[in-house]
Amino acid sequence: MSEKLIQLRQEVAENPYVTFDSDGKGVSRVFDMDWDFHALNQNKKTISFGYIDEKYRRDIQSYLYALMQWQKKQSNSDSHVAVSTLVGTRNKLNTIATRWGKSDFSLLSSEREWKRCSKTLHGVGSEGTCRNVASYINSLHKAGLVTRYVHKREYIKWANPDAERGQAIAFPEVIHVSILKTVIEFVETYHPYRHQISEAMEKLYTYQDDMLSAELKALDVSTLTDKQMLTFITRISRKTSMWSERKAIPNFSFHRRGGWLGTLLRMCFICVGLFSAARREELLSMNKESYDDSLAAVPKVSGFTTKGNKGEKIYTTWNTAPIAKLALELAFDATQAARKYSLKRLDDGYQNGLLTQDQYNAKKQDLESAFISSEIPYDCETLINKTSLKYSIDGADDALNLKEFNIIATAEDVEEFDLLNPDRAGSLKVGGGLPRLSPHDLRRSFVVFMVKNRLGNALTVKYQLKHRNINMSNWYANYSELARTNQLLMDTQLMSEFDEAIESSAVDAWDEIYNVSDTLSGAEGERIAQNKAERLAQGEEIVMSRSELVALVRSGDKSIVLLPTGGYCTNRNCERLCSLMDIVEAPCEHKVVTDKAAKRLSRERKKLIASFRAINDMGDYANELILDARKKKIQSIEPTLVKHSIPFDSFNDDIKAVWS
Repeated sequence: MSEKLIQLRQEVAENPYVTFDSDGKGVSRVFDMDWDFHALNQNKKTISFGYIDEKYRRDIQSYLYALMQWQKKQSNSDSHVAVSTLVGTRNKLNTIATRWGKSDFSLLSSEREWKRCSKTLHGVGSEGTCRNVASYINSLHKAGLVTRYVHKREYIKWANPDAERGQAIAFPEVIHVSILKTVIEFVETYHPYRHQISEAMEKLYTYQDDMLSAELKALDVSTLTDKQMLTFITRISRKTSMWSERKAIPNFSFHRRGGWLGTLLRMCFICVGLFSAARREELLSMNKESYDDSLAAVPKVSGFTTKGNKGEKIYTTWNTAPIAKLALELAFDATQAARKYSLKRLDDGYQNGLLTQDQYNAKKQDLESAFISSEIPYDCETLINKTSLKYSIDGADDALNLKEFNIIATAEDVEEFDLLNPDRAGSLKVGGGLPRLSPHDLRRSFVVFMVKNRLGNALTVKYQLKHRNINMSNWYANYSELARTNQLLMDTQLMSEFDEAIESSAVDAWDEIYNVSDTLSGAEGERIAQNKAERLAQGEEIVMSRSELVALVRSGDKSIVLLPTGGYCTNRNCERLCSLMDIVEAPCEHKVVTDKAAKRLSRERKKLIASFRAINDMGDYANELILDARKKKIQSIEPTLVKHSIPFDSFNDDIKAVWS
């Protein structure tokens, strides 16, 4: 047995504290059923071991504790990984234990025992799941608790291809627009009623509590049986259904369990999500003060993100649209009664010692969100013992798939869905609704809609989605360009208009060359000018008519491309990079520069000179190569200006900072 294992077993034998409050006092011990992390103020507040088989529980708790201690030693800030990551470790260790039938993970160091364990892990899940299982074993290896290290060639054998979930879905554009329209109409409809909704709910909570107290007193009991409670709720609902508030607010309904308010919160959540692409927990951290349009032309929403920062919260912003302001105000103000009621119960619970200071602070912070729990239980302890007081937009695939969207997919929707989501092809049926609608689907749909319609690129996506690298942003935008191109190609009228515009531009360019420009330069331009002079000498007034040019362009006999360097290229098979090669190689044999193009080059030259001098004044040696290339570019334009009789001052500035 290794020294690390001996040390671990000696430590856990004393059942030490594993979590601490904000004053550094111990809260939860290793073998407690729940570990309380409220003091860390992360999104995940607790880790429960209640569902784990008793024969594996103590080993899993011991190894998780050991990993945390190792992580603290490796950290400069004496901190372990995010609580949500620890939850994932607990889950994967439990997966290994239940399949293997053992939980003393030090046995995995034995080749014989490893083969047994590895055999049981075949089919455990997708490649990603297998990678995660392997990574947790490798974490035990890094911590010195096992000598086993799992390579990809081993864990890849466990993968079950049928378990691949694929990435989040992207909505077909018509469905996307339909959802947007529905949530916007909902928000705009109920925003004026938001205070009335809260007042109505406050009246309901007070009335129900008073009636329950009277019922308990009349029956001389402290609690009602399930049957008595059902009878009570039915009687109360009958009375409240007659209240005037039901008619004053469109389609409004009273529910202490939060049914109608829950729909309102989901609509507002989707609205802000579709106009910001923030993650679920990031959206849940926002309230009506999060919106701001005072400092920039584009409004923003602010909130906390914890992704990639060991669970620590970072305040950040997302670009959004004005409708997000109304959505956040509606969600916050409509739930003000629930917020007030919950806060009163929290205060009572804290005063009576039912909550620690950290638990009380965490739950109060939950109530600062616009999206708080709309379910108000009658029992005070049930409310204050909730893990979170935020609204439960859980990770289920269908968490947001509301019947209010009334989505009925067409054949075109299905075709676009399959194109955007090839790993889910066939899951959207004609006449059916979306196969799922989760918070993460809002993010991917935002990206695909934006990139497909050229409202942004991968860098825009990287900023908006708070990705750490651009590869992830490109992955989110998967298939959007293909869908956009496919959409264009399918629109025959639009493609015809493109063809006409391209043809017209090409004819205009040739007309400028043959019939408008007094001077032509460039190798091909000079040949055309010579031919033009010879024909004019023979008395021709128009060298080439527009109808002739149209015929030559349509037949493919004449091709022309506008160059980034100014002028045109007449070689349809050109492979040169003219912006570079015009400086370092012989001039292109197919280039034509007209008077109009020469004037553009003159303006470009002036900007290059101004830029050169601004950089040169810095006196930075690192800019020498940039300045040298810019100087050559400026000087390469001058012969063209001479040929077109455009006046200029020769450029001969020296580079100030030169490596010796």
